[in-house]
Amino acid sequence: MGFSSAYVKFYMMYKVNKDEESIQKLNGIYSLLFVGISLLSLIIGSILVINTGNIFGGNLTATQVNLMRKLMIIMVLDVAITFISTIFDSNITVNEQFIFQQSRQLIQTFLVPLICIPMVLMGTGVLSIVITQISVTTIFLVLNINYCFRRLGMRFKFKDLPVSLLKGLLSFSFFIFLNQIVDLINNNAPNFILGIFQGAKLVATFSIAVQVKNMFFMLSTSLSGMFIPKINKLVSLKRSNSELTDLMIKVGRIQMSLLFFVLGGFIVVGRYFIQLWAGNQNSDAYGLIILMVLPSIVPLSQNVGIEVQKAMNKHIFRSVTYFVFAIVNVLITTIGAIYWGLYGAAMGYVTSIVFANGILMNWYYYRYIGLDMKRYWKKTCMVMIPFIITTGSLGILQELYPVANIGTFFLFGCIYAGIYGIIYFKYVANQYEKQILRSLKK
Repeated sequence: MGFSSAYVKFYMMYKVNKDEESIQKLNGIYSLLFVGISLLSLIIGSILVINTGNIFGGNLTATQVNLMRKLMIIMVLDVAITFISTIFDSNITVNEQFIFQQSRQLIQTFLVPLICIPMVLMGTGVLSIVITQISVTTIFLVLNINYCFRRLGMRFKFKDLPVSLLKGLLSFSFFIFLNQIVDLINNNAPNFILGIFQGAKLVATFSIAVQVKNMFFMLSTSLSGMFIPKINKLVSLKRSNSELTDLMIKVGRIQMSLLFFVLGGFIVVGRYFIQLWAGNQNSDAYGLIILMVLPSIVPLSQNVGIEVQKAMNKHIFRSVTYFVFAIVNVLITTIGAIYWGLYGAAMGYVTSIVFANGILMNWYYYRYIGLDMKRYWKKTCMVMIPFIITTGSLGILQELYPVANIGTFFLFGCIYAGIYGIIYFKYVANQYEKQILRSLKK
């Protein structure tokens, strides 16, 4: 809801000034805020649960509606628990405890499917997935609390909480909150609209595409998230825009290289992977993933710029712009879903990504934030070369030797990784990136 970003900003401001009492009061205000938000989420979630039949009853069977109601009840509880965990997540982030945070998130990501897959195969059904999810969420909430109190010495003060601080938090957070709503609309509106107008079959295919697309977002944010405290510190110390641009270029090149590498590999072997993983009935997810991920790489490689906006308290334009394009997204998605099905539903998302996240944001970074976007693109555009050459050449080769079994799947995957790696390391990577790659070999 935008409060996490505000927490990092105010915490770093107090830390630079060595104001420990204000940090404790900040923790106190945040704990009260998130308990209140958790209760509010339970109320809103309950209203949605009660009206499940009215929302989806037109295209889902009575059994499907009943199952969805059960799933929503558990997931609403999961959301409420997650809100409470946010204050501790934010404290871990601002203290730059990334090894604990990233390893915990990685374990949490893999633990759910590791537990769920055997249960589903034993016939427990989809309910086992959400029950596992809420159990894992609760366990890691306890781990977070323990880590913050024992390792980080996190303390709370509830006495004499300043009203001005609360006003500052709410003012700063509102437009980030607006942006979070926009992200929810962009990510979930197509599924929601497809469920209303087309039924469950297309929703399943689109959900697979969204699931894979979200993995690209996780790849990007996991890297840029490590620099959030540093960005806020640089802004608090009033460092030059040139230094902020240098950081955006350094992180952006790594993000773009990683994202293009994964996307290119998916283009080469992804069609067979989707058939193997989700079945031939969901083969359209392959094209949907490419359609949605390719334009997303531009904003995903510029996440540092988003954090610079927040640190400078200049994020209002971005939030308002995204909100306007979220409405455009819903309109285009609705028309597209009715007349063109899956690909029509994706066009609203693609439109908003290209114009709002891509073109308008780059203009805003240059014109009002003061980042040198000409230098940014001059330094980063070379990263696309390995992707274009490797994906293009192997795509042509597949016309003669298609990926149709496990053997060719691994063969093309290895060839792709080898060619991409050689081109990137020899012709594209700078000294900093080569140093990172060499350190990974050790």
